[in-house]
Amino acid sequence: MQRKRVGSSGDLLEHFKPLQEVELAIHVKKIEELRVWLTEAQKSHPAAQFLLLTGPPGSGKSISIKTVAQALKYDVSEWTTPVDVDLFLDDRYDFEDRENKKGRRPQKALFDDFLYKTSRYCSLFNTIGESGKLLLVKDFPNSMLRTPEEFHHSLERYRDSSMDPIVFIATDTSKKSLDVAYNLFPPHIMESFQIRQIKFNAVSASLLKKAIKRMGGIIKADKEISKQYQTVPSKAVEEEIIASSQGDLRNCCLNYLFTCMKSEADALPKRLRLDNDASCKEKAAKSSGSTLGKSSNHLGLNQQLTIMHGLGRIFHPKFIKQGENTRFIHSPESIAECFLTQPSNIVSLLHSNYVTRCTDIQNVCKASDMLTVVDAIMNEYRSDQLAPYGINIAVRSMMVHNEQTAHGFQPIRKKIKVLPHESTKLYENQLKKLGLIQRPVPARLLATEYKGYMSIIRVPAMHKTQENAAALYQH
Repeated sequence: MQRKRVGSSGDLLEHFKPLQEVELAIHVKKIEELRVWLTEAQKSHPAAQFLLLTGPPGSGKSISIKTVAQALKYDVSEWTTPVDVDLFLDDRYDFEDRENKKGRRPQKALFDDFLYKTSRYCSLFNTIGESGKLLLVKDFPNSMLRTPEEFHHSLERYRDSSMDPIVFIATDTSKKSLDVAYNLFPPHIMESFQIRQIKFNAVSASLLKKAIKRMGGIIKADKEISKQYQTVPSKAVEEEIIASSQGDLRNCCLNYLFTCMKSEADALPKRLRLDNDASCKEKAAKSSGSTLGKSSNHLGLNQQLTIMHGLGRIFHPKFIKQGENTRFIHSPESIAECFLTQPSNIVSLLHSNYVTRCTDIQNVCKASDMLTVVDAIMNEYRSDQLAPYGINIAVRSMMVHNEQTAHGFQPIRKKIKVLPHESTKLYENQLKKLGLIQRPVPARLLATEYKGYMSIIRVPAMHKTQENAAALYQH
């Protein structure tokens, strides 16, 4: 028999959404940054009209802005892309045997109407909050992802016609073609529209424990919800859920609820019991022992390696001897697979820290050469498939060439950020006049690679040019 769902909503997390800021399983600094920005937006400050939230999936971007906005008495209106206009001629799809629906409006027109009408008119069914309106855009129209100029035009129209704050939420992706922040919010757009950016990180294990502990308390307190979630996971299972979620708050909460729905195979389904029940403790101890024995049974995501642990395994590899051969305890391929969603970040961290992790200068030179090859592979903008190969080469080469690792505590340094100077363009023009470069060179590549080599050969080239000019003058 199919069990009836509690409530009419299909969202399992609907009953467990936080109502106050203290219930959020998010870092306090991020909540404070949101509160400060929303407070500035109440004053209709031009520099606090646009906000971009970025971060990995399940890092709490949406629930944080909604909870803080609700605490500040904002009336939040969220845009949802209509699915019935997704495949029509106005959105530049090219399919055969399709009717031309003249009555259908393109996604851009509907998105512009949402921005214009929501910021100007009031709903008959809702009352405006004390702090005013707040627009939220998380689901971006597909047509704007294909042509970012349409989105920038809509953004300009909104800036000229409204003063209400608007929040854009962009989830980090491994492919540049699907990365909203990369395609729709380039640096010049962020600067011209004064868009504030707040970056969210993966949720820590302590905050994940706080979230599932709060959910367990809600299940115990509500009799209707406890009818659907009948079992309490053991501490070992909770730890496994937290470890396998890899900082994904949504994944952790859903796996916890799915585990609560499961009943024991050798017994009838049991109602939720208190933690001080003796029989419950005995069976929890048995289940924890059986769970620890099954190392291959994981919950949620397969990635169970944090960035710090991954860098530790790369910079300080461990070996095991098998006869005359020696192999890694942790294979480079398994480490690289855990970071396929952020290969450029891992390579940047390797660049920042590999020199201090090697004690032999020969190993430093070998690692530097391989990282140069990896940069050449991952800088190929025409293919996104090269990034997994690049991170595999970087991890393996760093582990193989670091034969004598440095001991003692050494903090992890931040990623290196290269900001080209304003004189880079002038320097490029000078090199073109001297004939040292024949094609345009990206500013970052010119500042990091070309400029160092060009400074060595620039003086001889200038002397040669002067000698040629003198010879022509004599003739």
